[in-house]
Parts: sequence; C-alpha cells; structure tokens
Amino acid sequence: MDDNGADGQYDEWGIARGYHDVSGTWHETSPTTLAHLRAAMGDPPAAPPLWAVDQGSWHDLHGRCHLTLGDGTDWGRHDRLPPEMPIGYHQLAPLDGGPVTTLIVAPPTCRPAPHGWGVAAQVYSLWRHDGWGIGDLRDVEHLGQQIAARGGSAMLLSPLHAPAPTQPQETSPYYPSSRRWLNPLLIPLDGQSALPNDAGGIIDRSRVWPAVRRTLYERFIHAAEGTEWRTWAAAQGDELWQFCTWNALSERLGPRWQEWPAAFRHPSNAAVAELPVDDPHFATTREFHAWLQWLARRTLDRTADAAQVALIGDLAVGCSPHGADAWLHQDLMAMSVRVGAPPDPFNAAGQNWGLPPFVPARLRAAQYAPFIGMVRAACQSMAGLRLDHVMGLFRQFWIPEGGSTADGTYVRLPWRELLAIIRLEAAAADAFVIGEDLGTVEPFVRDALRDGGVLGTKVWWFDPHPQHWPAANLATITTHDLPTVFGVWEHTDGTQEMAAELQSSVTARTAAAASAELHGQMAASEAQLCLAAIDDLAGCTDRPNHPGTLGDTHPNWCLRMPADSETILAGSPGAEIVAAMQAARPASELVPDET
Repeated sequence: MDDNGADGQYDEWGIARGYHDVSGTWHETSPTTLAHLRAAMGDPPAAPPLWAVDQGSWHDLHGRCHLTLGDGTDWGRHDRLPPEMPIGYHQLAPLDGGPVTTLIVAPPTCRPAPHGWGVAAQVYSLWRHDGWGIGDLRDVEHLGQQIAARGGSAMLLSPLHAPAPTQPQETSPYYPSSRRWLNPLLIPLDGQSALPNDAGGIIDRSRVWPAVRRTLYERFIHAAEGTEWRTWAAAQGDELWQFCTWNALSERLGPRWQEWPAAFRHPSNAAVAELPVDDPHFATTREFHAWLQWLARRTLDRTADAAQVALIGDLAVGCSPHGADAWLHQDLMAMSVRVGAPPDPFNAAGQNWGLPPFVPARLRAAQYAPFIGMVRAACQSMAGLRLDHVMGLFRQFWIPEGGSTADGTYVRLPWRELLAIIRLEAAAADAFVIGEDLGTVEPFVRDALRDGGVLGTKVWWFDPHPQHWPAANLATITTHDLPTVFGVWEHTDGTQEMAAELQSSVTARTAAAASAELHGQMAASEAQLCLAAIDDLAGCTDRPNHPGTLGDTHPNWCLRMPADSETILAGSPGAEIVAAMQAARPASELVPDET
C-alpha cells in the first residue's frame, strides 16, 4: 500500500472514495458525505509556496534564489540549498521575481528518548492533603521526585491544555478550548482550601474553578501593574491577547461563541477590537487571563526543573468546536465536520470525538501557523511530547455534523510537512517524540514514524506479548481509556477475554502480585521507555475514562487518587510494581546513551 492509504483512492479534495475497516471490509463513501465534506472544505485557497526538507540534505533549485534565515540573517544567493543550513523557517526569494517560498528545514530524526521506566499520570487526579480539590503542578513536582528517588526517569502527563473559563467546567483534558495555552487549574495555591478534598473522592471542577479563580484574581489585583508578566505578555503577541479576548467574552456572553451577538462571533470584527478600549472592566478581565497564562507558564517551567524526571507532554488531537481555538481559527476549520474513528474491535459503534478539523489546504495556505504554535507550546518545558492519535497527522476520519460514524470517511493530510514541523519544534525544545499509533493504522505510517525517530506505542491489553515488542516504542499496560489490572482481575471492568488473558499471562494469585508481575514483564521488554499508570500503582479498580459514556454513567476524568504520591509508591501494589520494574531495567537514564 502506498502513502495515500486506502489503496490511494482519494479525490481532488483529499477525500477517500471509501476505506477498508480493521477487518478488511470495504466501505464506500456515500455521495451525501462527499458533498458535505467538499462543501465544508470549500475551494482550495491561493497559497504561497512551501517546501519542507531535511537538514543536511542537498537540493538543486529551479532558479537562483536569495536565502534569508528565519532570524533575518542574509545567506546570499544560491543555485542549490546549502546542507549546512540550521533548522528553522526560512525564505527563498527567486531572483526572477517569482513568489517567495517558505522553507521548513527540519532534522531528519527526533532525538532519542531515555531508556528507562516511569509513571503516566492524569494530573487532575493527583492528591495531597492540602490541595484545592484537584491535582496541580505541585503534585506533579512531588510525584516526579518520588519517581526519581526510586530510579525512574520519566513521567507522562495528561494534556495541560486550557478549558473554557465558564460553567459547567469541561472535565475531559482531550476536549480543550485551546491547545495553545495552559489550564489555570494547574497553578498550585497555598493554604488550606474549604473545598472538598477527600482522598479517593470525585473532583468537581465546576466548584473548584470559581474558588480558584476568586483567589487568583485577588492575587492579580496586587500584581496587575507588574512589569515581568507584562513584558512576557507583550512578547507573546496577538495570539495571547486574542485568546484572552475570547476568555473575557465567554465569561460575559457564555461558552458557545456561535450563540453570541453577531458582532462578536469573529475575532476580526470591529466590535471585538473596540471592547478593551471602550470597556475598562473587560480590559481588566482580559489582562487577568493573560496574567494567568504567565503564572501557569512560569510555574510549569519551575516544575520541569524541580521534578527531577523527564516530563512528557500530551498533545490532544483536537479542540472543542465552541472554544477559543475554534473561534480564532474558524476560517481554517471545517466547522460542520467532527473527527472520530470508524468501528473497531474495542469500539463496535465507532467514535465521534466532537472535534472540528482543520481543512488541510487552508491550514497549509496559512503556512501552518496555528499548528506550529500549538506544537511549540506543547514542547515548552517538556523533555518529551506524546502525540495523541498520531494517525491524525496522516489521515482523519471525518463525520458530517449530526451524522453517525457510518456516514464518515477518511480525509488525507499533508503528513510529510506536519511531521517535519514536529521534528523541527521538538528539536528546538530538545524533546523526544512519541506517537500514539493504536487502532487502525496503515503500515506506511509506522514506517514514517520510525524513519523520523518517533517512538510508537505498545499497550499490553492490545498486544500481550512484551517479549516481541520492538525497541522503538513507549510501553504501558493500560491507557486512560482502558481497564486497570485490578479492575480486570476483580471482574469489575473489562471483558471475560481480557480477564482470561491476564490470568494466563501471570503465575500470581493476587491482584497486587499479578500487577507487579505484568509490569515486570513489560519492563523486561525491548521497549525504550516503560510507564506504569498511576491508577495501577494505586490499585484502582476503575479507569479514568469510559469512552462513549456520559458523566451520569461514569465519573469520567473526575476520579481522585486514594492517597498522595509518596504513599501510593510506598504502599501496595505501588511498591511491588516499582520493585519489579527496577529489577527488570535497573539502569534508567535521563539522558539516553547514543552509542
């Protein structure tokens, strides 16, 4: 199969005429779906030339060009690209007066990940006795130090993206308002909160956020005239102020910008620009949200330094259609489409994630600016970056809004350029990259990831043969969407098939011993990096999220850990799991051996 996927059957819009599902059955794309997706994309916009090349490679040019580096350095006139060019976004101006080409120079591969073990944690779920009802960056720091003290080298965090500041608060970190900015609930507060904070309880963000906002706003009033945060905010440019404008508008007009008065539904409207000038209260609210981003970013920087392990960020696959990113980039997105996944053995009905996609041609015409911004932000302060549903860089399953997954089909993306940008931004941040390549993934995708130095992903529940796992992978027993070992062992979660597989794969006779044995098998594999979920370490029987269910069925994304991080790692089954992983790979390294 070639890199067009689905036997290369895409039309001129990049829409698949059909696709093979995981069982090999062919699904023809209906004329209604084709018409809807073509209308959602519109005509391809005029786009300036763009060219992505590997650093160090030789390329002849069609004519003599003037080369200017991204930092403004003049590199003179050339007939071929000099291989010594640094990574970055440069400009090639033809001497004959043709259009200027944006040149993306990226390293051919990402840096290696550390060889070792660590922990994967949902940040919001972490608990300490003096917390404010939700896990924050202080908990991340404490957990990282506990991992490092036991020889671990890495910690994967749930997405840190910003939710809307409105009520009710969004619970899923994978359904953010913005992937470019941070969640203010990550900011730790001092002093004992009056909010419910029982270990093992349910997190009520809609109660936590107003209390946290009130406390932070009181701090902001005293810090509003400070120069440090204002200097930082000015350096962020229009991106920050547009995001803060949306936050201030949403607090005033509600969380769905499509329902606002027409004058405020587009960021370029004159009424939007006039608000902070004519309305002092609005201006102050906007500045408060900018200050929150400065404080969250500064806190994350300090946390990364203090955690003593390699922090791995998680970039969600999309954003809410009602949030800041969708408002800001609505002209580049197919707002009448939602991204999801076709049926597979673990989701027989398929999935609709409710996320509007970028139109590939429009995103490319914008020189990938929104994509670059969010990847760069996700890499900042991180030693590594996980790409959720990495297949979405190659093709996405588009579902007409209001339709079912049976109405969906695939749309092709310019994956070579997107991967080049990821390699470039990761290199600039000195970060390694992991691709979540689970589900229906074509072989060429894994080849492209491997060639670019992007780790794949192995999950025991999907592939219970760790002795055969290739080295170029991040390995885990479970994910946030799958059962814990305790849940399957005790038959409170998972399927009979999963329970039978677990029983046949271990010699242990208790849940704690089975979990330790399984993690030891994982750590003994060739996988580069092996992570234990904090939920397994704590012996939880419920998973963070049950896909396809609502909050009235399961408290998705709202489960709090039953103890603080030190207690979890020192108790059972945490201590047994850690000991098993230590024994299987004792030489954890923060900096990988490249020999």
